[in-house]
Amino acid sequence: MTNLTALVGPLLGAVPSQLSPLLNTPWAIIAAASATPAQIASAVALIDAPISMFQDAKATKIYQYGWTGYPESDLPKIPADVTVCNCHQSSTPIAEYVMAAILNWNVKLVEQDQRMRNSCWTSAPPGNTCQQSRHVLRQTKNLTLGILGYGHIGKAIAQRASAFGMRIIATDKRAQIPPPTPLAWLGSDADNWRLVEESDFIVVALPLLNSTRGLVNAALLSHARNTSVLINIARGPIVEEEALYDALSTGTLAGAVIDVWWHSLHSIIPATFGPDSWPSAYRFDLLHNVIMTPHDSGESAEAEQEALREIAANLDNFALGKPLQNVVRPASIEN
Repeated sequence: MTNLTALVGPLLGAVPSQLSPLLNTPWAIIAAASATPAQIASAVALIDAPISMFQDAKATKIYQYGWTGYPESDLPKIPADVTVCNCHQSSTPIAEYVMAAILNWNVKLVEQDQRMRNSCWTSAPPGNTCQQSRHVLRQTKNLTLGILGYGHIGKAIAQRASAFGMRIIATDKRAQIPPPTPLAWLGSDADNWRLVEESDFIVVALPLLNSTRGLVNAALLSHARNTSVLINIARGPIVEEEALYDALSTGTLAGAVIDVWWHSLHSIIPATFGPDSWPSAYRFDLLHNVIMTPHDSGESAEAEQEALREIAANLDNFALGKPLQNVVRPASIEN
């Protein structure tokens, strides 16, 4: 079998050396930035390579994202005869992140540690206040977890939440009666208001599409309990920025755990300052009821290896004429 060519973009720059050993079919894995015109012209697969390469990559039949999320605006720029795929490597670390966020919110482990450090080891009046530093925990069992978007990540979250005895509800494109285990109910997008009303924790696990941009707005958040917490591990713009800030500032929501932002952290230039360099135009960092992380809920060494395995499997499948996995958009004609 003749070697097939795949070009790898800068976001997965380490792939050429790591991907080749995982392949069972003959591929030449080349960094897109150093590819020659002949290599670009003959490339059968682009892996997170710049979309602009399609101007010269006329033989390409697969465009493979190395991540779960992808810009919907890319799809019209990718030729119709190219199959577009993504990866689902992040379900496990994101699901674990969500459970850690829920447990931390209920147990306040770090806050308890700080209170004990500051109150029990005293060497001057008024002496220790250890008893006053104690905290009554909130159990996770029997609380309701609402998941907006019941795909790979939503299902992984539900599986773990079920082990903690939570009541789990979700919405997706279509309702399902009876609901799949372990859900109490699975509604459609028309039931989002009901999900928000019933939930103690609301997890945003939707892809960013034109139809989901701004879906979590002031009207939807107005249905939340003032004890509810929103967790966003999807994409920032799915939630209206101002609406969330106002809900947190006024007590419409008890709190939020935010891992994804409205300004991409990848595009923020190091050492810059001022509003243009902030992850959000709003000062979420000054709100006491927000836990924030820099879009790393899906990052783990194991997830990176899983992405490589999924990419290698798709390249092997293509070479062997087998169906591709995790297809975002099928080719309009046969490859």
